[in-house]
Amino acid sequence: MSTPKYKLTYFNFQWITEPIRYILSYVKEDFEDVRLDWDEWVKPDGKIDKSPYPYEKLPILEDAENGLKLGQSFSIARYLGRKYNLVGKSAAEAAKCDEYSDVLKDILKEVERMMEADEENKPEVKQQVKTRLLEKSIPRYFSVIESKLKKNGGKYLVGDSITWVDFLFAHMTQMFTLTSETDVLANYPGLKEHQQQILQIPEIKAWIAKRPETPY
Repeated sequence: MSTPKYKLTYFNFQWITEPIRYILSYVKEDFEDVRLDWDEWVKPDGKIDKSPYPYEKLPILEDAENGLKLGQSFSIARYLGRKYNLVGKSAAEAAKCDEYSDVLKDILKEVERMMEADEENKPEVKQQVKTRLLEKSIPRYFSVIESKLKKNGGKYLVGDSITWVDFLFAHMTQMFTLTSETDVLANYPGLKEHQQQILQIPEIKAWIAKRPETPY
């Protein structure tokens, strides 16, 4: 058996790395799906071995084809999008993919506040974040994207073919729903349909069927 071209290292979660797995599955590239336990990540003295993990963060993608070791989940997804022509058909469409990914990153920052709060303050912080998400951030962003999706024919977020941000959006909206305990797409049927269409792509369905079961 040949060595996979890609090695993707993360924890045993879907979270911010699952869109990368979706993209690699969609383009039919085999990859080494490395999932670290906490004791493999942090040394007994509490320090992280910086040498294999740039920025002391995961995920990390290693591309044997060109010797690249790349961090930051959105950058990895964007890199694969460029490499496999999943960035639209013009500079304008590529920029629109970047715009939508930045929208998701803005929302993710809010969600991470809820997850990183200490246990004592977590219920209060969680409620604050949830209220802001559902009353401000989600309507502000998703109403615009829903309208643009409809004008674009309803199938793809950008242009007339699938892009890396379709995978990103389909997964991250699932994660936002999980963490907020509320369906963030309940008021956006077009985006909900788009999400389900992406998740029903044969390569994505096959990956979902075989991936490890994780809480998020």
